[in-house]
Amino acid sequence: MTDHPLNRHLFIADNITLLRSLDNESIDLICIDPPFAKNQTFIGNLRPPLSDEEQQRELDTLRSWNIYNERDAVRAGIDWPDSQDTGRFRDIWRWESDVHEEWLTRIEDDYPALASVIDTTRTAHSEGAAAYLTYMAIRIIEMHRILKPTGSIYLHCDSSANSYLRMTLDSIFGEDNFKAEIVWQRTTSHSDARRLGRVHDYILFYCKGSTFTWNSVYQPLDSDYVENYYRYKDGNGRRFMSADLSGGGQGPERDFGERGMIAPPPGRHWMYDDDGIRNLLETDKIYWTRNGVPRLKVYLDEHPGMPARDVWTDILPLRSWHKERTGYPTQKPVALAERIVLASSNPGDVVLDCFAGCAYVPVAAERNGRQWIACDMSPRALTVLRRQFAKFNYAVDGEQQTDRPLLVVEADITTRGPNGLPERTDEDPAEPQEIKELPPRRFKVPASIIPHDEMLEMLLELSGYTAWCCGFANRMPNGTIIRTTRNFHLDHIDPKSRDGSNDIHNRAPLCQTHNMRKRDRRVHLSDYRLEIADAGEMMVSTTSELINLAEAHHAAMQLYGRAYAARYGAGD
Repeated sequence: MTDHPLNRHLFIADNITLLRSLDNESIDLICIDPPFAKNQTFIGNLRPPLSDEEQQRELDTLRSWNIYNERDAVRAGIDWPDSQDTGRFRDIWRWESDVHEEWLTRIEDDYPALASVIDTTRTAHSEGAAAYLTYMAIRIIEMHRILKPTGSIYLHCDSSANSYLRMTLDSIFGEDNFKAEIVWQRTTSHSDARRLGRVHDYILFYCKGSTFTWNSVYQPLDSDYVENYYRYKDGNGRRFMSADLSGGGQGPERDFGERGMIAPPPGRHWMYDDDGIRNLLETDKIYWTRNGVPRLKVYLDEHPGMPARDVWTDILPLRSWHKERTGYPTQKPVALAERIVLASSNPGDVVLDCFAGCAYVPVAAERNGRQWIACDMSPRALTVLRRQFAKFNYAVDGEQQTDRPLLVVEADITTRGPNGLPERTDEDPAEPQEIKELPPRRFKVPASIIPHDEMLEMLLELSGYTAWCCGFANRMPNGTIIRTTRNFHLDHIDPKSRDGSNDIHNRAPLCQTHNMRKRDRRVHLSDYRLEIADAGEMMVSTTSELINLAEAHHAAMQLYGRAYAARYGAGD
């Protein structure tokens, strides 16, 4: 196993900065439990309460990064540990305050399908949901980049945003790389007065490529199955089922010791030779029926269980008395992460959790011989991680946390702050991102009584067949303007994202270049003209030579009126 230089590193930073500082294809497995878009603030009470020593360690760690107060923490993009809480995180999202323009630009330029998903979310759900999705999308893009070709991602969510996250992951990883939507029953006692009780979460499982790491994992056998099939007990009380010792095809007699030579049933053969039969007899693995027929004992405690399905009811939620409890408001059990780690990584592989507040993924990775990298915005994550490692008897920062013998002596945690992020050793991206072209739209754009092509011709007539954005026109070699709609796109004056309508009085002919560059940006055409002028891309001397938008709006309203009268009658 080659040690990863960042193994056992906990980063206290905004995870987007860490993700961008990791090399391409350097991570084997990503397991995250991000915010769920629940539109509420979560606060957890540390259990047991924070000690003076722990609080001082947090403050000393921050001071070593030149962070002395809350203002410094905000500038560094992290939380300030000013309370006894395990973590206080706001799961409320605002489009204007939580979405960065550079995120949208990246998504619109490289992932047009994803941009459409976000735009649809704003329409179908809310701006808050779209803001949350943008926050997650820009991070999932980076996660896709850093995953190895054989890597996988498991994303924990609930019904608040599950459907939108599915579309986001489809847009980035590809729908063919969707492997499972795991249902985890997180509680058994929740009820709602006016709807069915919500007792489960989802875990979305995607791989990066067609060849991915997979190891079979098992769940306990159903109780009904055990009762029906493992209905026998031996002298020690061990439950077993009896299985056939023979297979299809005629075979010879075998020596069954004191019972002598026994022939298999007609047309069958014993599945073991004489040595194999002797070994079964010596280990008491033969069960004799009333008719003296030998059968194989299959013990319940030797059965690995049934191959795991996509409904997990056997991993119990954490109770208040459980030793794993940290007080973290949305903590998940280590067993949940262990099943994921065992299924989709091998010993020595690198596991990343960049929403690592409750530390359940690093502990699961450490317990199963995997390397790990963790990240959280709160310095309280350092205290929680130290406590969890102590509970499982690992060393922290070279210090033994308990009087018990250490299970893993070398499990030392290295903590780095926002200024201690790793340096990239490669270029971004490893290969050009393959952009999936959107298929032709199969549905009609509503809200206008004037057909698209007719509307484009009408508006070009108003401007003398020149683009309203830059003055572009199709011309003959002698400079004469060609009256054609070729090379023009029909766009919006006031963008759809600002509730701009599809009617002719809000439409404008743009040249192909500037319309494709504009995409779905929330910019009014008048402002976009100034951007084009500042870039030196105008086909006229000044913006005043372009069509006057107020006059164009008035003329378009008249065109709309005539079209309305033609369809519905002048008197209506």
